[in-house]
Amino acid sequence: MNATDVRRIGTGFLMLTLCVVCGLSYADWGIGVSVGDRGYHHDDRHFYHYYDHPHYGYHMHFLPDGYYTIWAGGTRYYYYDGLYYRYVGDGDYVIVAPPAGAMVTAIPSDFQPVVINGVTYYANNGIYYVYTRHGYQVVSQPVVVAQPAVTVVVAPAAPAPVVQDTFTINVPNSSGGFTAVIIKKSGNGFAGPQGEFYAEFPKVSQLKVMYGK
Repeated sequence: MNATDVRRIGTGFLMLTLCVVCGLSYADWGIGVSVGDRGYHHDDRHFYHYYDHPHYGYHMHFLPDGYYTIWAGGTRYYYYDGLYYRYVGDGDYVIVAPPAGAMVTAIPSDFQPVVINGVTYYANNGIYYVYTRHGYQVVSQPVVVAQPAVTVVVAPAAPAPVVQDTFTINVPNSSGGFTAVIIKKSGNGFAGPQGEFYAEFPKVSQLKVMYGK
C-alpha cells in the first residue's frame, strides 16, 4: 500500500465520521433534551413570548429553552413566559389557552392588578391569575357582583327661626287697669305707638310715663 492509498483511506474515513456526527447533531436538534421538570431544547429558531400574542392552536415541533412542565386537571402542559403548550403527538406541540388551576411561579409584566368584588386579580386580555403562597394560579374570569343600591335619607332642613318684631306690653294705668302698648322692632332699637324710639327694649316704668295715665 503506497502513500496515495493511505491518503484516500484517511479522507474517506474522515468524511464518514463527519456524516455520523452531523446525523447525531441533527437528531439531537430535532428531538431535544428534557431534564426533570425543566426542559431544554436546542434550536436557533424564533421562540414565541407572551407579548407576541400568538394564536391559540399554533403548532410547532419544538419548545422554547427553559420551559416548565406543569399539571392542571390531570393533564400535562408545558409553560414558558406566559404561554402554555400541549403535546399532540408526532413531535408536535400546540399553544393552548391557559388552563384553569394551573400554578406557575412567574407571569409576564403585561398582567396588571385589578380588584374585582374585593379580590385582587392579575389580568390581561381576558386571562386572570390570583396570587397564592405557591405562586400565580390561573382562574376563570370573575363575575362582577352588582352592589345593592344605597338609599340616602336626607334630613329635612330645620325651619328658619321666627323673628318677632312686634310686642304688646300691658302698662298699669291710673284707672287701676292696664293699657296695651304695642312696641315694634325698628332698626337697632324699638319704636312706641307715638313714634318714640328706644335704643333698648323699654321697661314698663319707661312706658308708664307716657301710657299709664
